[in-house]
Amino acid sequence: MISCRQLFKAYQVGGHEVVALRGIDFEMAQGEMVAIIGPSGAGKSTLLNLLGGLDRPTAGQLTVAGQNLLDLKGRRLDDYRLRQVGFIWQQMDRNLMPHRTAFHNVTLPLLLAGVPAVERRRRARALLETVGLTDDQARQRPAELSGGQQQRVAVAVALANEPVLLLADEPTGSLDRASAMQVMELITGLRREIGLTVLMVTHDMEIAASADRVLTLRDGALGQDLTQSDEASRPTLDGEGRLRLPEPARVQLAGTAGIAVEVRPEGVLLRPESPEDGSADALLLDMLPQDAPPKHPRRWSWRGRRRPA
Repeated sequence: MISCRQLFKAYQVGGHEVVALRGIDFEMAQGEMVAIIGPSGAGKSTLLNLLGGLDRPTAGQLTVAGQNLLDLKGRRLDDYRLRQVGFIWQQMDRNLMPHRTAFHNVTLPLLLAGVPAVERRRRARALLETVGLTDDQARQRPAELSGGQQQRVAVAVALANEPVLLLADEPTGSLDRASAMQVMELITGLRREIGLTVLMVTHDMEIAASADRVLTLRDGALGQDLTQSDEASRPTLDGEGRLRLPEPARVQLAGTAGIAVEVRPEGVLLRPESPEDGSADALLLDMLPQDAPPKHPRRWSWRGRRRPA
């Protein structure tokens, strides 16, 4: 369903390149549910934006449901975002239109997709019933609903046009624990029922545990698969301080000129170093726009006339 190959994303901020994603290699199967965890600023939302067609990568390959997203432009890209991918955000105002009732929020994407009025009403009622809202709640605006109820409406909106992929960016981040678990039970139940592919980013390991796989994302790079819990996937440390790495880590570090060891507050980071400069930034030099050199300033003569430098 999803295939990312050497996916890079960089932004120009204040005349400098900020690298948000560094060579992401990632695959998901149809019907799979994957959670990505990591600190703020790790690149989680950037990855979702690329997969949702809301942004474009700086370099790399990106395919969803057999479509090369880099080839989609104009109406084809609009159609992808409207019909093939659904979004759930942490911020309620990104999920729902505040002046529309829950029912009319669900009918909006159907209207944009050209679904006839009778079918719009039928599908909206069925979706709101599926997510557990009553007819009275369907007639209420978002401000009149609880946070958990609003996210249930957001799920219905995201699934209105029967997308093949659901992207959830901290979908329970603004909810209390009971409401968060109810929303996750709803998402996982719908995923099993209709074979939906779900990619979710979160800070919450308890929420991430609902997924088939849990991956880490830090400093723009995918790391450990936390669902691998057998002994072979764990590093071991002997009495003399020698560290034996699991096979996936040895494969990742094989062939590197050296390994940098960085002690951080949250742990110890091992990072491969290249002979050139020891970082992935060298790979970006040829693909990122570079700042133009500053123009030499003109000098002024004592008479007030400019003369070339």
